[in-house]
Amino acid sequence: LKILNLQYRMADAAVTATDWIWGITYSVLASIIGGASKLAIRKSWIIHGKLQPSGCSSVVLPPDLDIADSESRELSTIEIMESAFSTEDDGSPKLCRISKAKAVSWFLYFCGMIGMSFLNPLCCVLAMQYANPSILAPFSGLTLVWVILFSGVVVGEHPQRSQKVACALIVFGEVLVALFGDHTNASNMDVDDVIASYLDPAFITFMIAMFSFITVLHLIIKRFPKTSLLKKMAWGSVGGVITGFQNYLKDSLTIFKATRRDGGPLPALFYLFFILAMTTGFAGLLCLSACMKRYDATYASAMFVVSFVITASSMSAVHYHTFADIGGERAIVMYLLGLCILIYGATILVKPKAAACLPDKGSDHS
Repeated sequence: LKILNLQYRMADAAVTATDWIWGITYSVLASIIGGASKLAIRKSWIIHGKLQPSGCSSVVLPPDLDIADSESRELSTIEIMESAFSTEDDGSPKLCRISKAKAVSWFLYFCGMIGMSFLNPLCCVLAMQYANPSILAPFSGLTLVWVILFSGVVVGEHPQRSQKVACALIVFGEVLVALFGDHTNASNMDVDDVIASYLDPAFITFMIAMFSFITVLHLIIKRFPKTSLLKKMAWGSVGGVITGFQNYLKDSLTIFKATRRDGGPLPALFYLFFILAMTTGFAGLLCLSACMKRYDATYASAMFVVSFVITASSMSAVHYHTFADIGGERAIVMYLLGLCILIYGATILVKPKAAACLPDKGSDHS
């Protein structure tokens, strides 16, 4: 709340060159933290997978020369215990070595989760104090750049040329969306206006459609075979779709600013929206982590960005009437072009090596 207070007080201040530099610095730092956190999570899964008996882990390990795009069989708890307490042929215990490796795996996992759920959002909020969101938004695409540059060194996964092209398209599309999108922030709305916006029939229909879509993605993940392109797409998209419900965060900030402007205590609706914002953000992060367990870091990170941007843009068009505030037919065309480029980049990511997926053995409950 102290950070929000400071951000509110600085909202109307003139942005100096120094403020602009600080805003860019925090935004780039947020992208570095995001990229490092994603690689740490993927590395933790790789270490976990290497500890399991061959063919028994649901973690996809990077092969020597290429990236695996598929899943393997479900991990058996009994097999984990047997492996942990078994001995080598020379009689030396494996438990100590496995325990240390598991500790490193969990350490990397929690570092990645803390980076994505706390440090990255904190840097984004700090950046907002110094520069306009329209300037800062394109820098979020730098996360993909860091993942591509360092995935080979950190996790041993060398992105294919098609993946690099796809990520370049995704970053370019995101820049177009950020530059030509709606840069208003509903600063004149009060609490009653926020409540009325949630009673809009168009928004209610959109929310029902989105929850139905998430349900369909869940069913695809549970029921479709591992060789299915739809399953690969579902795993890559579900985290970004859930995180894309940015209306809760934005509306909680709107309520906070309106309360500060008009005076009085914060209403219960602020806390409800703030809890929902944290819940959707953390749920999306867990889905991203599960995707990184099954697919390489480049694919998981890029699909998360694509699904997040498309969901947030669609929500903004319905809930905040984006197209009415973009201003000009040229801006609308460029905004839609950016979304199309994002989608095209996603299709390139989904297609490669789908045929290389492992055959589905038995029922899939991963």
